[in-house]
Amino acid sequence: MIASSIAVQSFPMMRLEDKAGFVLQNMEDFDVQELVVIKDDYFIGLVHKVDVLDIPTDQTIASIADSFQRVGVLGTAHITAVLDHFAKHQLSILPVLNEQQECLGVVPQKNLNEMLALYLGVALPGAILVFSVSPYQYSLAEMSRLVETNNAQIVQLNSIFDEATGAYIITIKINKEEAQAIVATFQRYEYQLLHYFGNTPINNDIEDHYHHLMNYLDV
Repeated sequence: MIASSIAVQSFPMMRLEDKAGFVLQNMEDFDVQELVVIKDDYFIGLVHKVDVLDIPTDQTIASIADSFQRVGVLGTAHITAVLDHFAKHQLSILPVLNEQQECLGVVPQKNLNEMLALYLGVALPGAILVFSVSPYQYSLAEMSRLVETNNAQIVQLNSIFDEATGAYIITIKINKEEAQAIVATFQRYEYQLLHYFGNTPINNDIEDHYHHLMNYLDV
């Protein structure tokens, strides 16, 4: 998934000769804090609502050009670059540009939930397994092989590094909702299962504590 495939073209683009009142009205209409500014069809920056509010409504935004924020992504950028820019710059829209610095459209911050859901494949059915894996043990090829030996496939995989433990937290989603055999396979290879979300009941510490409590109450 690349930026150009999720860019929206319906947002207006401002010009230096546009007056503050006109720019503010567009910001209100589209419920955003920034708008793209172009000159001769080329992107020159984002104008922020907080800066526009500082000038009279009949003054052009050319007077605040020095405050324009020049931030955007190329249309060929991966979705993770889009997410990174939103996280770093706290924007309501992100411009998507071509190599010539023409604006192809914008990615609205409000679309992030839908975009993430699509990217993570949340609508796909299947069990989710979360493992803690030491760096020397982590092998995507081996994890795929262990899943495939049970006639299943990994349809989504995400990993983060846990600095507190020095281990990778690996989340995999498989194309089966019943995963008892897959869990057993990973456990035979000494993978540490942190969480399981699926149809198969997996005994974990919470369940064990619950059963101990019930046994105690029976006594």
